[in-house]
Amino acid sequence: MKQKNIFVISPYHYCHSVATLIEGLNKSDVVKVLSNTNHNYCKYPVYSLQAQTQVAKMADYVLLAHSALEEKYKSKIKPLLDEIREEVDIFLDGSDYFHYEDNPDKYKFYLKRELDSTKLNGQFKNVEPFIFGAEDRYFTKSLNASHYNLWQGKTDDLVCIMSSCEKRPWRDDIMKSLKDAFDHSDKVFIGECRDGNPLTTVDTGDRHYSGYFNKLLHANISVDSYGCAQARQTGRFWESLANGCLVFYQPIEPYIWPHPFIDAEDFIVFNDTEELVDKAKYYISHPEEARKIAAKGFTKLLKYHTTDQRSSQFIKLCEQYL
Repeated sequence: MKQKNIFVISPYHYCHSVATLIEGLNKSDVVKVLSNTNHNYCKYPVYSLQAQTQVAKMADYVLLAHSALEEKYKSKIKPLLDEIREEVDIFLDGSDYFHYEDNPDKYKFYLKRELDSTKLNGQFKNVEPFIFGAEDRYFTKSLNASHYNLWQGKTDDLVCIMSSCEKRPWRDDIMKSLKDAFDHSDKVFIGECRDGNPLTTVDTGDRHYSGYFNKLLHANISVDSYGCAQARQTGRFWESLANGCLVFYQPIEPYIWPHPFIDAEDFIVFNDTEELVDKAKYYISHPEEARKIAAKGFTKLLKYHTTDQRSSQFIKLCEQYL
């Protein structure tokens, strides 16, 4: 198959959705990624407006990321879009929100991170779910490490590494309930963690500290919750799985995930703080049961949710729609 060139109109900062896609596509022999920035793992940045316009018009596919449309980038992105609006084929909506950041009818297909099945109603035929994946950097040991070896190295019972704000107020109750139940234990950590060294090889928007990943690596259980606007998935969900944790999470449904994780098989769902504490106590006292579920979640992650898999999913959608 002849190599295809894709021009990605990306934000000038780290974006989970864009990084997930580009890192995977970089490993593919059938696609070469060019972009207007050198962020998000892009190896072939194109800097001048004239060159960007030329590349976009010559590319096989042009993808616009919703995060590139932020107001702070208007002076850079709008002139480019004014030149190539008709060339844009794909919209990558990695927003926290369930509503559409643009009209899907304007594009050949539309990739949606927070795709709520109850909101589809047959309105759009070209909208596809496209969730985050586990970037290579999430795997503290390596992509080839076995879950058994990861679990053997764990020394802590539970971590809940979260920050709370007006966009995520429910996290306060989650962290308080865990502190009330487990604050006496030196094998439980609850709160923010920015210890250790930041990553220098790629700008992750202050999202990668060695101490943070080491806490995940050494914990049996990682408790996470919805992100801003009750987004059903977060980077930490994937980071925790990649480090072999048993993930505790709020219900994902009715949002659409390809190859979804199943409660009590691949991870553990909690519906309220009382259930969270009860289940945490149970799995802390039953580590072998915790290990088996965590191993299944890790296996599913490797099989369906790495950046390589997202790349394959994207290429198949391009073949389908373009």
